[in-house]
Amino acid sequence: MKIKGLFILFLFALTTAKAQAPASITSAELLHQMKKLNTVGSVLYIAAHPDDENTRLLAYLANEKKLRTGYLSLTRGDGGQNLVGKEQAELLGLIRTQELLAARRVDGAEQFFTRANDFGYSKNSEETFQIWNKDSIL
Repeated sequence: MKIKGLFILFLFALTTAKAQAPASITSAELLHQMKKLNTVGSVLYIAAHPDDENTRLLAYLANEKKLRTGYLSLTRGDGGQNLVGKEQAELLGLIRTQELLAARRVDGAEQFFTRANDFGYSKNSEETFQIWNKDSIL
């Protein structure tokens, strides 16, 4: 009986699973990717919060200079203010994460995060490291 149930579950999964659709790109995107093969170099732009990046610079480096370009946001902005809606803390961080990912789809850079929690302002590093574990953050 147990084998019959597993078999039915397997058949259900097999018939409902879909392969990932191949990404379709335009000829301009293909040409851009081919030109990037001739360029060697990487840039990592680092800032504290999601709204601290220079999108114009990231787009220039990724598209004009054809460098592998990344933006490392040390936090996800979950400790910031939200003047648009009611979302705070983790929900605000989720919204800002999605905004950053959408921005990278436009400017061509890659998006990276650390595990640092955005908790607001601190007056000195000792206060910060009471909240963050210094070794894991560094």
